[in-house]
Amino acid sequence: MSTTKTQKQSKGQIVALVVVALLMAVGYYVLDRYTAGQKDMLTVETRGLNMVQALTKFRQESGALPDSLDKLTPKFVPAVSKCPNGEPMAYQVSGNDYTLTCQGVVFKTKPYSYDSKTQGWIG
Repeated sequence: MSTTKTQKQSKGQIVALVVVALLMAVGYYVLDRYTAGQKDMLTVETRGLNMVQALTKFRQESGALPDSLDKLTPKFVPAVSKCPNGEPMAYQVSGNDYTLTCQGVVFKTKPYSYDSKTQGWIG
């Protein structure tokens, strides 16, 4: 009877070790995604700052926001800033305010945006 009890304890320990290993693997994956997302958010903010400054200068000169970011080149910026995935930043005007957005930044799945009304990044 003690052999059966020992075998059950051994199986229980193996199951516990497998569960711990799986939890560690999932934790590493989530941490890796979080770290990559933080890096991408910093990249978007840095590149976005160039676009915000160019939009401010354009508005000061013309009295209005451009209908596309391409209108900022080459006078205010050499090129439209790109998102970490290589696509140009999305730009949307709403009256006197605008948003700049990159898709798939936060945890590589959610968008990260600048809102000129709040002058902050949302993601």
